[in-house]
Amino acid sequence: MKRFHRNLNIMSIFTAVLLAFAVVFWQTVFNIAITNIILNGIIIGTTLFGIGLCFLSMFGLLPEYKWLHAYFAGRADYGYTPKLLRPISMALHNRHIHITTNTMSELLDLVSIRIEDKRDSVRYITNTLIFLGLLGTFWGLIVTVGGFAELLMAIDFDDPELLQNMQIAMAGPLSGMATAFTSSLLGLAGSLVVGFLGLQLQFAQNTIFQELTDFMSQYVLQNPTNNINIAKVAESAPVSADTFTKISQIHDAFIDAKYVVRDLIRIDGKYPALVAIGSGEKMFIATLNNDADVLQNVLKRIELCFADTLEGVNINLKIICVSGKNIDLGDGITRFNNTNALHQYLMAHPNTLPKTKKDRQLFDAYSRYIGTAIDYLFKTNN
Repeated sequence: MKRFHRNLNIMSIFTAVLLAFAVVFWQTVFNIAITNIILNGIIIGTTLFGIGLCFLSMFGLLPEYKWLHAYFAGRADYGYTPKLLRPISMALHNRHIHITTNTMSELLDLVSIRIEDKRDSVRYITNTLIFLGLLGTFWGLIVTVGGFAELLMAIDFDDPELLQNMQIAMAGPLSGMATAFTSSLLGLAGSLVVGFLGLQLQFAQNTIFQELTDFMSQYVLQNPTNNINIAKVAESAPVSADTFTKISQIHDAFIDAKYVVRDLIRIDGKYPALVAIGSGEKMFIATLNNDADVLQNVLKRIELCFADTLEGVNINLKIICVSGKNIDLGDGITRFNNTNALHQYLMAHPNTLPKTKKDRQLFDAYSRYIGTAIDYLFKTNN
């Protein structure tokens, strides 16, 4: 928010200084404006319109910026429907939705196009001011050249009042020069003012886009799998509809708590289980199987695997069993009566995703390695 307000403050200070200059030197500004009241009035009006458009666009970005931070902070009910970021809002209207990297790229392209449309309006006004300045320059030159041509044609060297008449006749050509210079001055000054404010607006838009990219990367990172992967695993070794439903609910429970669901495996080739990764070297394997011997064997195999491959890394492994049977599964295994109980537990102990880009890259690499190792372990031992 500080970066965004910094750009707004720069715009406000710059406009205030400009206004103070106009007030202090109002007589000079007034004399310049009335040199050609029509053309210079159009240039001044266009400049004021461009300044107003820049500020309106900047104030329009403020609720978009607040919505962005509110949404990715978990406050989806912020109470504002974004316009600039509407493609993101529509795509992520449901926290259970999962997007791929390609989809994220397409969404960011849509937002980028909308931002460019906003910039084009300011650029057009800036170019229009330059055009009006040049128009005034050529207009003044035409008046000047035409006035001198008429003056030369009307010179009568026998006229005793020749000098006095020439002084009067030169007022027209000189007014053309005044039009040329004043319109050029106002046009260039107006384009400079609107261009500077447009540049601050562009910085603010870039801030939103960069933070959106970071947030979206984080969102994709925490949702690398989707229910299609679950369905594929279920097809490879058919399970009942009830089992498939519960596995999907477990998957959503981890996603809601911001854990990374890296893979869906099969214990001993037949018991479906989810692998979820969290920060701080946390790792979960969630299953519906309630065979204590099988789960204890899984626990030992995984611990041995990472003890040999990850020196200095202490994996905090927890096996979760969702089963209605009140049985003792041994140490290291936590049982929940149903998926709702698991969901409540995970929401009470949510994962804290890394915030910096470097930490996210490390976490991504760490979670990918664990997912690959687990997948390899169970495929080679089934």
